[in-house]
Amino acid sequence: MILYELYRGRDYRIFPTLERIQKAVEHIGLERLPYVSFQVGGTNGKGSTCAFLESILRYHGYKTGWFVSPHLVEEEERWRINGQKMPSAKLEYYVKELKSVFERFELTYFEACTLIALEYFKDERVDVAVFEVGMGGRWDATKVCNPSVCVITNVERDHTKWLGADVESRAIEKLGIYRKGVPLILGSMKFPLYTKALEMCDEKDLVVGGLDFFSYGKVSREKTVIQEYLWRDIHLEDAVLGLWGRWQIGNASLAITAAGSLLKLNTDTLKEALRQTYWEGRMEIVRKAPLLILDGAHNTDSIKKVVREVKKYIGNMTPVFTGLKDKEWKESMYFLRELSERIYVVQINHHRGEKLEHLEKHAKNLGFREVIPLLSSDEVHCIEEDLLVIGSLYLVGEVKSTLEKARKP
Repeated sequence: MILYELYRGRDYRIFPTLERIQKAVEHIGLERLPYVSFQVGGTNGKGSTCAFLESILRYHGYKTGWFVSPHLVEEEERWRINGQKMPSAKLEYYVKELKSVFERFELTYFEACTLIALEYFKDERVDVAVFEVGMGGRWDATKVCNPSVCVITNVERDHTKWLGADVESRAIEKLGIYRKGVPLILGSMKFPLYTKALEMCDEKDLVVGGLDFFSYGKVSREKTVIQEYLWRDIHLEDAVLGLWGRWQIGNASLAITAAGSLLKLNTDTLKEALRQTYWEGRMEIVRKAPLLILDGAHNTDSIKKVVREVKKYIGNMTPVFTGLKDKEWKESMYFLRELSERIYVVQINHHRGEKLEHLEKHAKNLGFREVIPLLSSDEVHCIEEDLLVIGSLYLVGEVKSTLEKARKP
């Protein structure tokens, strides 16, 4: 956690602007990047879409960079080459080399992460890089990657403090990644993303799910399959996905479309890339008997989707839940009642973590018959029943860290 420790307790100004990161980029001469970039935004699914996209690009023979946010266990996960996280020694080097730049331009933690990604991918001579938007789009630091293709998965309820309380305001913010002449791939024609895109963008640049490209598939307890995908000369049938869940059909379709807008894709290679896609903490099955699934869903819409899919294809499970103080966790917890009459609640070891007594009190108010507080996330792997860990990527990271320690001799 080298960079995180550098920023611990620092009170840099945090307000929406691109000025800080743009000045830093100009200062170190990264205005023109020697690689092609993809930028992926949206409320839900952008991490999984990036995972599919990076895999497609890598399996087609390109050296890839991948900028991830946030990390689960180790900070080095944020920067990846060909899917592999950055070595700790490399991160230490970049923090040392760029520390004066971070301070000179008063970069936020995320802006510093972005600057490291730009420099690291250049030094590693990647062919293509995939950048995941941190928040929103209009003021997001990843805009400095000057993408050749932009993707927006969807617009749901999240980060209302920064992006606006109404869905149209959030759509406008997310559409801020668009730049004229660059393909913008949209997940669907759903209001208000598509309607706002028609107002704000050149229609010739838009490629829209359900209008320009089409896909459908199926989910079972074990796997998720794209039964058919169709766009231009790409026709894919019976493609097994490495990530589980009905929503992954849409995420994979977005990734195929994004890659296909620049590259000639081989059907067999594409199928293998989709099958081999792996993304930690997204409906990740880490134990089968009893079942232990980790999912980073942390807002109301994404948790509703997970609950619906789990009930339909797996059945009842006991949730292990936490919340962040700046998130609408109370609304999210409500939907977990559909999974079980009991719930485990835990406070994460993070300054944004909601207090355990608040989690416990609200769970009781919602009518859970049994509310079990855990002293720490270390206890999760010892519980012998089918569990769904959900509510925060930080919680997923803590549980994964405990599991890894338990496996070591």
